[in-house]
Amino acid sequence: MKRGLKSQQSSFTKLKTEQEAATRASLRVALEIAKRGKPFTDGEIDQKCIIAVAEEMCPEKVNLLKTVSMSANTVARRVENIAENISSQLFDKNGHVEWFSLALDEPTDVSDTAQVLIYIRGVDKSYEVHEETS
Repeated sequence: MKRGLKSQQSSFTKLKTEQEAATRASLRVALEIAKRGKPFTDGEIDQKCIIAVAEEMCPEKVNLLKTVSMSANTVARRVENIAENISSQLFDKNGHVEWFSLALDEPTDVSDTAQVLIYIRGVDKSYEVHEETS
């Protein structure tokens, strides 16, 4: 009986780990889609391409990759969650400011890689200026 319980526990642990990995993968895809300003439906196309590659290179992982949800609704939800998280981090770090300005820039480096820069400048009640770059 003890061995059966251990077996069930390890099955649940493995399932939980796989589900967490699928969620993280879905979040990463949603982030990339959002960064590039692509339609949320691109997640479905991306998943089909990933599965096609997996079928050729590692067929044993195909079923696992199919568990990653990349529907347009899921991608939209993930992007909203990411935006809420960023907003929450912004106000957690700079909640003590009374007024703030936010500037975004997307410079491209020599290797043609775009990055998002966030400049935050805030002023607190005693008129001290706080700046942060992310």
